[in-house]
Amino acid sequence: MGNLRIKNLQFSFEDKQVFQDVNFTLRKDKTLSIIGTPGSGKTTLLKLLNGEFNYDGEIVINGVDACLENQNALHRVIACVFLDSPFLTDLVKDELRFSLENINMNPKDIQIKLDEINTFFGINKILNKKIDSLNKNDQILVKILSYAIYNPSYLALDDLLIYLDNRTKILLLNYLNSKNITLINVTSDMEDVLYTDYILCLYDGINAIDGKTLDVLQNEKILKRLGFDLPFYVDLSLQCKSYELINKIYLNKESMVNSLWK
Repeated sequence: MGNLRIKNLQFSFEDKQVFQDVNFTLRKDKTLSIIGTPGSGKTTLLKLLNGEFNYDGEIVINGVDACLENQNALHRVIACVFLDSPFLTDLVKDELRFSLENINMNPKDIQIKLDEINTFFGINKILNKKIDSLNKNDQILVKILSYAIYNPSYLALDDLLIYLDNRTKILLLNYLNSKNITLINVTSDMEDVLYTDYILCLYDGINAIDGKTLDVLQNEKILKRLGFDLPFYVDLSLQCKSYELINKIYLNKESMVNSLWK
């Protein structure tokens, strides 16, 4: 089983030290949220994973060093999607085809992939539309799917889930899981960390705190000192626990109500 390993990462940009000693390992079957204060290097970290800069230390993804010289091999194992990642065609169906044609997939298999995406997400109504005519939710979904469609081992999103409605978000997460694509999600929305197994919190050039999602979220004082609000039902659970109304953390309204009304 592959993994993503960051060891003794140091990186400076324009004479500013962005990372001074970041260490983190993520197993291939575990998903990750990356959070951090403004300027903590969240987007920069994704660019390093994408092989865009040289650095000191190690970043290894499924055995491939993340460096400029390895970009071709690297992009077969990880796809990093940014808000400003450009659309390369005008029509939705052409955008979804593009990456598959770029790896010389035969037309029959491309059509199978498109049919599969269409069935899963129900996007038949927009396949022949111009991308710039779509609403923000659909534009962002098409952008993400244009990378996910070729099945990289990892899909890293730079604060894109916040543009998706709940239904689309759940469909996307289910699709990635069905394809064994590991999600790495930079997010400014603490509610979204609940969709992943682990959290990495960046602060002042280091990983201030990291670990399993619920373990990290229970470090309430540290997170709030760093300026993060807890997900609503996690915060409410901790308050109820302090009054001995419940004895565990709940992630949604239904499970909490069921517990309180037993």
